[in-house]
Amino acid sequence: MKEKVNMKNIFWALIFAVCFPISVFYLSEYSLSVPIALLIVAINALLFGVYAFKQMQSVKSLDEVQIRIQLEAVSIAFVLSLLLIMVLGMLGLVKDSGLDNLNYLYVFPLFFLFYFVGLFISKRKYR
Repeated sequence: MKEKVNMKNIFWALIFAVCFPISVFYLSEYSLSVPIALLIVAINALLFGVYAFKQMQSVKSLDEVQIRIQLEAVSIAFVLSLLLIMVLGMLGLVKDSGLDNLNYLYVFPLFFLFYFVGLFISKRKYR
């Protein structure tokens, strides 16, 4: 049962991981009509929403230690994400820093990286 739930999460994560960069590429490189662009954005939001919903549902099948590991991983990722946004926001206020045109869309994948860093730290702690 747990492996089946895990495979579904991986499936939805992979679908989102493939569609998101393709969508960003098309939105940034091609001049799409507004309805098509909004449809692409909506599809990505829906895919991410389904993945997030499936991920939250899968927590029900975890034991207490695994839940603690996930909670710590998310906590670490949250703190690192806040730190990143704070630093980038403050650097954006610095004149001639070159970060005034930074697209935060490229920061988005770092949040997933922060989660995996938190997961690595948490798993090592509970071994």
